[in-house]
Amino acid sequence: MGDTQRSQTISTQNRRIVKQTTCKTNRARSMQNNDGGKPPLLVGEVSLSNISMLAKKNPEMTFTSLSHRIDLSLLKEALRRIKKGAATGVDGVTGMAYAANLDQNLYNLYQRLCRGQYVATPVKRIWIEKENGKLRPIGIPAFEDKIVQKAVEMILSAIDEPNFYNFSHGFRTGHSQHMAIKELRENCMKKNTNWIVSADVTGLFDNIDHHHLREILKLRINDGGIIRLIGKWLKVGVVEEGQYYLSDSGTPQGGVISPVLSNIFLHHVLDDWFVREVQPRMKGRSFFN
Repeated sequence: MGDTQRSQTISTQNRRIVKQTTCKTNRARSMQNNDGGKPPLLVGEVSLSNISMLAKKNPEMTFTSLSHRIDLSLLKEALRRIKKGAATGVDGVTGMAYAANLDQNLYNLYQRLCRGQYVATPVKRIWIEKENGKLRPIGIPAFEDKIVQKAVEMILSAIDEPNFYNFSHGFRTGHSQHMAIKELRENCMKKNTNWIVSADVTGLFDNIDHHHLREILKLRINDGGIIRLIGKWLKVGVVEEGQYYLSDSGTPQGGVISPVLSNIFLHHVLDDWFVREVQPRMKGRSFFN
């Protein structure tokens, strides 16, 4: 895949969108820079619609300046969207405990991100029994890692979601396994299908190659800050019964960001490959679901 970056000519309208987005971000930063070390008043919620609009209009565009979008407003919105169950990670922090001093906690987290002092915490791993009697590992990230991962996931989704094919239904808003089954049935009837090839990617989350994942991410998001954050979560490792284990491959166990990372990976190595390379060579009717 290489390190070659693709460039895209941006229209006058797109330049205006970028300028407006930058101005909004600078105003937000000016409100957040105070000398007292106290959190500023959080006003409004960040919108990633402008970035999403650029991504839709320029499907080959590579975004190189995104990490500054992780501001207090985005962190607050990310916190609102994550699940705040009773299970805690290695840090032992619950959603209720974090909310007791919410503004200060988010401000401290934001400051660590700005200074490059944010450190990912190893994931707590437990095992649960499946219906067939086998055990399945479950990862529980630290509470603040969930917040930052969700913020990055929102940015990744705004850029990469418009590129996904409609037949891709896994871990996507507005999609479900029921839609996939319905689409499969309708396609079989419409195309008078005689053969169905069923395949499963075994242990996808555990086996994604980190190097290939980074190169795929850089096709659309070549921002050093975002790539470094994702790298921290990929390499942070897990803790099981007091024992620490390194991570050589796979996405973060139980990570909020894992589904979108796997979707981006599969879009390039499977979905797009089938549409661009396989389907044109097929002699009869075919579809992917």
